[in-house]
Amino acid sequence: MALGALTTFVVLVRWGLAGTLTVGVGSLSWLVWGALQCALAPAHAFVLLSSYPAYSRQFEVGTLYTYVYETSVLLNEPQALPVSTAKDVGFRVELSAEVTPVWQHPGNAHEQILQLTIVAPKLSVKSRQGPTPGDFAHKSSKLEQYKLHPVFLHWNGGQIGKVHHFEGEEASLLNVMKGISSLLQHQLKNVKQREMDSSGKCEVTYNMVDPTHVTKLKRNCKNVIPVQFFNQTSKVLGALIDSEATASYVLNPDDKIIEKATSMETHFLRVEARKQSGAEVMSKQNLQLKSRSKVNSPKYTGNTAAEALRSIAKKLKKSIVTEQLTTNPEAKECISCKSLKALISSFYNTLSPKNLGTQGSAIAFVRLLRKVRESDLDTIKAILKDKKNAKIMPQLLDILAAAQTIPSHKAAMSVLNFGGPIDNPERYLLSLSLATHPSEFVLQDLMTLAKKGLNNDKLYETLVLTIASVSHTFCKVSNNCKKPIITEVQEFMTSKLENCKSEDCQLIYIRALKNFRKADTMEVLLKYAEGKARKPAIYATRALQTMPGSYITEKILKRLERVFLELNQQHDSSVRAMAADIILQHQPSEEFLKALFHVMTSHETRELNTLLLGRVSDLARKDEHLQKLLKTILVMPTFNNYHIHGQGGLSSAFSRMLAEDKSANSSFSNMLEINGGLLKRSTVDVFVNTEDSQMRLLSIGIFAGGLSVFGGEDAVDDGEEANAGIEMTLMDTQLRPFVFFTGQGELMGHVWAGTGSEKTTALQGSLLLQDHLQIVPLQNGFNAELLLNGAISYDFSGQVQVSLWNRNAHSLVEVGAAMIVQGVARVDSSFVQTLIEFNSGGQTQLNFVTDLEFYDEVIMCLQMVQPNFEVVNNVRKLERIPGSNYVLRKYKKNTSPVPGKTYVMNKKNTELCNKMFNK
Repeated sequence: MALGALTTFVVLVRWGLAGTLTVGVGSLSWLVWGALQCALAPAHAFVLLSSYPAYSRQFEVGTLYTYVYETSVLLNEPQALPVSTAKDVGFRVELSAEVTPVWQHPGNAHEQILQLTIVAPKLSVKSRQGPTPGDFAHKSSKLEQYKLHPVFLHWNGGQIGKVHHFEGEEASLLNVMKGISSLLQHQLKNVKQREMDSSGKCEVTYNMVDPTHVTKLKRNCKNVIPVQFFNQTSKVLGALIDSEATASYVLNPDDKIIEKATSMETHFLRVEARKQSGAEVMSKQNLQLKSRSKVNSPKYTGNTAAEALRSIAKKLKKSIVTEQLTTNPEAKECISCKSLKALISSFYNTLSPKNLGTQGSAIAFVRLLRKVRESDLDTIKAILKDKKNAKIMPQLLDILAAAQTIPSHKAAMSVLNFGGPIDNPERYLLSLSLATHPSEFVLQDLMTLAKKGLNNDKLYETLVLTIASVSHTFCKVSNNCKKPIITEVQEFMTSKLENCKSEDCQLIYIRALKNFRKADTMEVLLKYAEGKARKPAIYATRALQTMPGSYITEKILKRLERVFLELNQQHDSSVRAMAADIILQHQPSEEFLKALFHVMTSHETRELNTLLLGRVSDLARKDEHLQKLLKTILVMPTFNNYHIHGQGGLSSAFSRMLAEDKSANSSFSNMLEINGGLLKRSTVDVFVNTEDSQMRLLSIGIFAGGLSVFGGEDAVDDGEEANAGIEMTLMDTQLRPFVFFTGQGELMGHVWAGTGSEKTTALQGSLLLQDHLQIVPLQNGFNAELLLNGAISYDFSGQVQVSLWNRNAHSLVEVGAAMIVQGVARVDSSFVQTLIEFNSGGQTQLNFVTDLEFYDEVIMCLQMVQPNFEVVNNVRKLERIPGSNYVLRKYKKNTSPVPGKTYVMNKKNTELCNKMFNK
C-alpha cells in the first residue's frame, strides 16, 4: 500500500523535485528495511539485497506479449497541476501493441531483436461531443487508413540501440512506434546515465522503489537530429522553457516483464518578462500488459544482430532502414494558410505609415515575419518589385530584416540602391542592427559593402553602426566570437578610428565601438575619454557608461577618478559627470566619495555639483554599499553642510518606476545637465528588470549648445556654434544622431519659418523583441513546436514652437508605441494537429513636454505624461484532423486597464512649473 502510494507520488511530482525526493525516500526506505531484515535474518537479507540489480529479465522467445496502449497530448494555459480540464485541446491515440522476440544472441540472453507491431490504432480528440464536456470523442482519420508494418528493435540489457523499419514507412506512424519503444526501455537498478530515446539524448535517473516498481526521471534532453532553433540572446526578452518528464514501471515479480508502464511530461513556454503569459504541453502514455501467449513466430538466424537483420530482410523480401530511437521531425501542414502576397494584401492598410505605433501594426509585423521566414528568394523578390507595395516598402524592409534568413536578406539587397536616396537603405540597416540571431553571411555581406565605401556620409555611418551591433549579437552565440569575421570587424573599426583626420570621423567609430561592446576595446575608448578633444571625450565616456559592469576593472576606475578630479587636465562637465556616475555604480571607496564632496565646495561648478548630488542620492536608495558610506561620511560636519548640499542649481538626476509587474519592472533614469539656465545635455535611460537580469530598452539623449542668445543676462557663452539634436539608442544599439540645426543662421531660419510648429515624425518603424523557436520531441513520439515572437511598432514625433515676441518656447516629444507578444505551442502529425496561441499587448504613448520662458528670467518646466491605456490578453486554441472537415476552436479574451499618470521629476522642477503656470 505504502509503496503504491509512493509510486503514484513519484509520477505526479515534477521531476526537478521528484528526483531528490525519490532518491531520498527510496534510500531511506531501503536502509530501514535492510536494518530490520538484518536483525531478523542476516544471511537472507544479504543475498536478497545484493542480488537486487542482477535480476535476469528478457522477453521470452516464442511468446507474444500483447499490450493495451494509449497516449494523449493536451495543450492549455499553464496549470498548477498536470491534469486535463474542459478548457484544453488535444488528442488521444489508442491501439494494441504486440511485442515478440524474433532473435536472441547465442551467448547473451539479454540481447534480442524485438518485433513491435501495432494493431487497430484509433484517434480521439477533445470534443464537445464527448461523454462529458471536454472529454475525448473518437474521430475517423488517416491513422486508421495507414498500412501497419512491424518495426524491429535491437534490445540489449533493457536498452534499445537502433530501430529498424521497412523502407517507405509513414513518418507519423513510425514516430508513434518509437514512442512505445522508448517506454519499453528501462533498467532494474539505481543508476544515472545518458540515454537515447524518442526525446533525444537525456540524463536519465532510474530508482528502484521496490523489487517490482521502478521510476525513471529524464532531464536536459538534447535534440540529436538537427532541427531549426534560435532564441533571443537578451535574457530579459527571452522565452522561459520548463520541462519535466517522468515514467513509472510495474514489473512482474517472477520474470520482471513490464506489466504496466506510465509516463507523463510537461513543457511550459512562458515569456521571461511576463510569466503569466504562456502555454503548456502535456503528454501521457499508458502501457498495460493484456496477455501473453505462445506463438510460432518466425525465428531469424545469425550470430550477431546485424546478421539477424540481414536474415529478416531476406526472408521478408523488404529493404530495411536503420534509425536512432529519436523521433523524426514531420512536415508541418499550414492551418488557414495564405500566400505571402495574399497576406500582405490583407494587411496593406495596417502597414501604412499612419498606423505605425498601433497594435494592429505590431500584429501584422509578427504574422508577416513568420510567413517571410518560410518564403523563398523569388517569392520575396516578387513582393518587393510589385509597384502596389511601394508605399509600404519601409515596413516590408523592417520585416525582411527581422526575418534574418538568407533569402530575405538577398531579396532586400537586390532592390536597395545604396547610391541613391538614403531613406529605404537606412531603414533596412536600422532594422538589421537589431537582429536577434544574425548569420555570418549577412555580417560578411555588410562588411563587403563597408569596404567598398558609400558616397553618403549619413548612410555610411548607419552602415558602420549596424555592422558593430550585428557583430555584438553574433558574438553572443557560443564560439562565434572566435571566428575571423569578428577579428576583421574589430580591426576595421579601430584602424579607421586611428586614421581619422577630423572629430566627426572619430565620432562615427567611437559610436560604433559603443555598439560593438567588446571588452578588449575598452582601452581605446578610455584613451579618447581622457583626451583633450571635447566631443570625442563625451561620446567615449558615454560608451564606457553603457558597457557591462564586468568590463569595468579597478584600473579603469582609477583612470576615471583622475578624469573626474581633473588631475591631468581640465575636462568637460558632461565627461566628469559620466565618469563619476560609472565610479558610483561600481563600489566606490570612501576616499572617492569624500573627494567628490570636496569638489562640491567650489560653486563655480554649481550645475555639475547639483547633478552629482542628485545622482548620489538616487543610487543610494538601492545600493546598500553606498548607503553605508554616506552614513559614515555625513556624520562629519566637513561633508554635511549647507555649503555642499545647498547648491541651488537647475540640473537634476533621478530615477522613477514606469511599471511594476510580477515578472518584470520597468523604470527610467534621467540625468539633466543645465548650463547658464539652458539645456546642455539630457539623457533618459529606460530599463527593464527581471529577477536576475537588466536590459537598457531605450535611451533618448538631447544635446544643445551655443544658445546663449536665448538665455538672458545669466546665460553663459560656451563658445560653441549654435546646435541641437537628439540621439537614440534602442536595446543598446546606438543610432545615427539626428541634428536639428547647426549654426545660428539655420536656427533662426527654422524659427522664422516655423519649421517644427507642426508635429513631425522623426523616427518610426517596427522591431523584433522576443524571438524563440524550439522543437521538443515528446516521449510518445510526437514533436511539439514552441514559438515566441514579440514586436514593437513605434512612432517618435515632435514639435517645437518658438515665439521671439513673447520670448517663450514650447516643445513636445511624443513616443507612441504598441507592443505585441505572441506565443504558440503546437503539435503536428499527418493525422492530427493541435495548437494553442496566446497574445498579450497594448498601445500607449509617453509625452515629454518642455515649456521655456526667457522674458525676465529663464524658467523651464519639464513634464512627462502617460495617458490611459489597456493591456489586451487573448488565447486561441485549435484542433484539426487533416483530410476531414473536423475543426474545434476555442477563444478567450480579457483586458486590463492601466491608468494614466504624470511623473514627478524633482522638487526644483515642480517649483518652476508652479511659478510658470500660476501666472
